[in-house]
Parts: sequence; structure tokens; C-alpha cells
Amino acid sequence: MLEHLHIRHFAIIDETEVELGTGMTALTGETGAGKSILLDALGMVTGERASIDNIQQGQERAEVTASFDTDNLKSVNEWLKQNDLDDNDSCVLRRIINRKGKTRSSINGTPVSLQTLKTLGQQLLSIHGQNQHQQLTSAADQRALLDQFTQSPLIKQVAESYDAWQAAQAKLEEHQQSAQARQHRLDLVQFQLQEFDALDSGGVSHSDIEAEHRWLANAERLIQLGETACTALSSNESSNSTANTAADEQVANAIVALNELVNIDERVQEALDLVESAHIQISEASMLVRNHISAMEHDGNRLQWLDERLSVLHKLSKKHLVELSELDAVEQTLRDEYDLLSSPAMQPDALQAEADALKLVYQAQAVKLSKLRQRTAKKLSKTITESMQQLAMEGGVFEITVTADKTAYSRHGQDHIVFNVSPNPGVNPAPLSKVASGGELSRISLCIQLAVIDTQPVQTLIFDEVDAGIGGAVAQTVGHRLRQVGNVAQVLCVTHLPQVASQAHQHLLVSKQVVKGKTSTALTTLTKKQTEDEIARMLGGAKLTKKSRQHAKEMLESAGTA
Repeated sequence: MLEHLHIRHFAIIDETEVELGTGMTALTGETGAGKSILLDALGMVTGERASIDNIQQGQERAEVTASFDTDNLKSVNEWLKQNDLDDNDSCVLRRIINRKGKTRSSINGTPVSLQTLKTLGQQLLSIHGQNQHQQLTSAADQRALLDQFTQSPLIKQVAESYDAWQAAQAKLEEHQQSAQARQHRLDLVQFQLQEFDALDSGGVSHSDIEAEHRWLANAERLIQLGETACTALSSNESSNSTANTAADEQVANAIVALNELVNIDERVQEALDLVESAHIQISEASMLVRNHISAMEHDGNRLQWLDERLSVLHKLSKKHLVELSELDAVEQTLRDEYDLLSSPAMQPDALQAEADALKLVYQAQAVKLSKLRQRTAKKLSKTITESMQQLAMEGGVFEITVTADKTAYSRHGQDHIVFNVSPNPGVNPAPLSKVASGGELSRISLCIQLAVIDTQPVQTLIFDEVDAGIGGAVAQTVGHRLRQVGNVAQVLCVTHLPQVASQAHQHLLVSKQVVKGKTSTALTTLTKKQTEDEIARMLGGAKLTKKSRQHAKEMLESAGTA
């Protein structure tokens, strides 16, 4: 609900602000006072187009700020949170436009794009202008109104199934268009895999080939080093030289000496234990080295085989611009890509089957939606027809036709929807766009708007002289209906009819004044007495009479009882 509006330097408004309440609010004033300017300002602050012509003469910028109460608008509060724009359940919209045509928008003090402002604005209020009937003549708006009245999740489901079908169809077409390129890629991947397969590595990984080659290429040196280590670790029984006594023999001699020493001094027992442990480890190390040396064989054929494989591996690593150790990952990636490119899911038959299946789902849902629309069309037609009888169109008929077109495909289904009307008895219903009388068309438009008012997704509804072309008892009926709507939503109504204005819960007067040669518009919340005077003026003109005042008082007292 719109709670507060502040306007500064907009059109002929110098600066004004107003507090708004629940129910129906009438906005009245002399012709040319600027009643519609207020709605233009609301349109600007909720994301509609704005022009530098909206800036007051002599000023550099125009500014509009609107505050909304969103306590009962769960979807709006969720949207604000999702976009990180929530601020303790407040909702303040602000927009500034300057002479250079630049505009700044914000929500709760955070700068936002104009599209973001408009997206939120559409969830907060709905403006129905006096030329609304021109929009209602378009097929898209007629479909949207019927679907709004339907309020079924099936509408969204049809759109989603259509999108899924179109995505599958696009995938199929893309596949068909790129089939040659994909085949070229498949051939290249297959050729690259053949290079890996030609290695014939017998299941040995590329890194293991490199390790084994390094071992065999240095086999002689490994044997030589092993024998040197064995000689140093253990005594050689075939050698009588005492110049280079082996480690195990020296440790053994140390053990003999230490045993004798321990017999005399037990404090060196720990040293003896350590040396004996070292003697055991030296013996085991010597045995391990000897066993390893004895197992070594210099296999020239195996080395040649490894040389050949390693040479190919180096060429492959250079070709794929990776280290040799990364070739295993490259090969696996190529095999995965080959499996994907050659899988049945990537074949046109599978893609065609998927697209066909999704099309059937869409068509089935579109049929359900068409039947739902036909039922809803009858209900809405009846509601609007009954409303027409109350607006001086006795005998008039409103008829919505829903015709399914199996050759038409869209996110909105396959229906051709037309609003037909007969404003007078004995005349066959014709498309709404062909109704000649502007007054009748305005009333029919109002009937349609009021019929779907309960399904409006917003809490604030604004009517800009939608009562044009009517008067008398018809105007009173319109005012009473708007007041009823005001009991469940906030209604702002710009009107020139006292029958409509007298039904309002509160009254705002838009007045124009000239101060020091400068024209400006002011907005005033009227008291009960001031409201009576304004209704009296609307009834009898600028000169207020006792009779017009009494009539105005009676109209206000009877408000809501008609």
C-alpha cells in the first residue's frame, strides 16, 4: 500500500507531499489543475519512462519518492530479500532525473537500474488510465486478462514445457548444423588415441615406463655401487687384506672389547647394546644389497623396447604441450571425449526423440489450458455482462471466445482469444476493437477492469478518469463499485464526477495557483467540511449554494449504502 508520496520540481509541482491511507481516495480539482500529473509522478517513481519535459521550468532536476507498506505483500518482501534490498520491511522508491536526461533510481537507499525499479513497481501498483480500452483491444492484453482471472499454475507449466521443448529442438538443430564439425573432431580424437594405442605398452603406465627405463639404463652402475656397498659393509672371505677391514668385522671386534669392558664396568652396557643392534642392522643391510645385486640383469632387448616407447612418449608430450607425467591424464581426457562424441545420446535420433517427447508434453498441457480457458471465459463473460447491465447497457452482452489452433505454438499455449461485445440488444457481438462509441467502450473497459480487480497481484490500484463519458446513476454505480474494491485494496481515483468522488473514504484536492507569476500545483488532504464543499463545487460550479451543499452532504452520507 502506498503510504507517502513526495514530489519535487515535477511538471508544475514545485514541492508537495501527501500521506495516503487505506480504502478509496478520490483526487479531484478544476480542469487543468494537474490531477494526472500526480499519476505521471507515480509512474516515474515506479520505473516508467520519464522525460526532461517533466522537470519544472527553471529547475535542474525533478525528484519523486514513494513509500510503501509491504506487510501484506509476501512476494514483494521475498523479492526484496532475494535482491538484497530489504530494510526492516520498508520499501522506499526514489527516482531523480536531471536536465541532461540522466536518471538515478534507488530502492531503500540502494542504487538500482531502471529495469529493477520497474520490476518492483509492477508488483506494487497498477495504473488504469482513461485510454485503457485501447490496450484491451490487443490480443496479448486480452489473453493476459483472461489468464489473470484464471489464476492457474497451468499457465506457467505450459510456458515451462514450451521452453523445454524449444531448448531440445535448438539442441537438435545445433547438432545437425555442427554434425560435420563434430565428425571432424571425432576423427581427430580417434587419430590421437591411435597414437597412444600404437605405444603397445602392455598396460604399463607412461610414468612406469620412464622409471623402468631409468633403472635399466643405469643397471651396470647400480651393480657396481651395490658391490662397493657390500664390500664396505661385510668382510670378504676371499680377501686376506687387513688394510680395509669391513664394517661388520670392525663392529664385531668392538663387541668383543665391550663385552670384556662390561664385565668390569656395567655402566657401558647401553653402549654394548647399541653396537650389537648396529651389528645386526649392518648384516641385514648387507644381505638386502647382495640379494638386489643378484636379481639385477642387464636386459638389452627390454632396454631397447623402453627406449623406443620413451621416445614416442616424449614426442607425444611435446605434441600435447604437457609434461611426460601428464600424458596419462591427456589420454584419459581424449577417451572420455571420444565416448561422449560417439555416444548414442549425441546421435540425431536420440535428440529427435527427446524433442518429440517434449513437444507431446507441451501439446497435452496446452489442450488442458485451452479447456480451462474456455470454462473461465464463460465465467468472466457472465460477470462482465452482468456489470454492463448496471452501467446503462441493458441487454448488452460480453462474450470471450477461445479457439484452439493446433498449428500455433507459443509460450502462452495454442489459443486464439478474442473479446467480443454487443453494447445493445439485438446486435451480434463483435470484437471489442470494432465498437464505435467511445463512451460505451470506456464503460465496457471499466466493466472488464472491475471484473478482474480481485485477481490483481498488487494492493494499490489507480484509476485515471476511467469514468469519462458516463454520469448520473451510472456514475454512482461506478463509484459504489470502486468503494467496494477499496474495502479490500487501496484505490486512488482521479475523477471529475461528484457521484464517484462522494464514494471515497478520503479526498485529495489538486489545485493550481499562481504566485509571483509562477504557476504551481498543490495537493491538499480535505477535511469532512472541505470535502462537502468540493463535492458541492463539482455539482454546481464555482459558486456554492445552499442547495448544492445540501446535495453534497446527502451524497456523502449515503456513500457505501447504494
